[in-house]
Amino acid sequence: MQIPTMAKLCAALWLAFTGFFAAQEILPNLPDGVEGAGVLPVIAASFGLLIGWRVVGLYPGRRWHEALNDGLRGAVYMMLWSYGFLGVAQMLKLASRMRYRDIGEATIDIVGQAAIVAQASMSLSVAAVLIVGAAFAGLSSEWAHRRFGR
Repeated sequence: MQIPTMAKLCAALWLAFTGFFAAQEILPNLPDGVEGAGVLPVIAASFGLLIGWRVVGLYPGRRWHEALNDGLRGAVYMMLWSYGFLGVAQMLKLASRMRYRDIGEATIDIVGQAAIVAQASMSLSVAAVLIVGAAFAGLSSEWAHRRFGR
């Protein structure tokens, strides 16, 4: 079992903020009728909190550029999990309306629904929020480790 550290806490909080504000930038670009779009900021922040704790803040005490890479990797993981969540939610909405012939078609459509959400998030403002927030997550994790130790 891993012990809580300030490095993990800083990474988790920064990545949660990053997820929340990136989702706020994505919302206006989403197509109408996407299930779970209203709670996307909360979902992205939750995934950011979890991934910041488990991925970004896991190995502090290395060089600054490695901490930066950890933050960027955490942001990519956060967005992929958020896309997957929305893909599953949209698939379940469509499945309840009997839009699929079998379970295989529904399962494959999860990727298609997630791709629709990912396409909506392809903008410069979303990328800027993700890159800056992820950089702060990684660097603040490293700073907290150096400042407060384990």
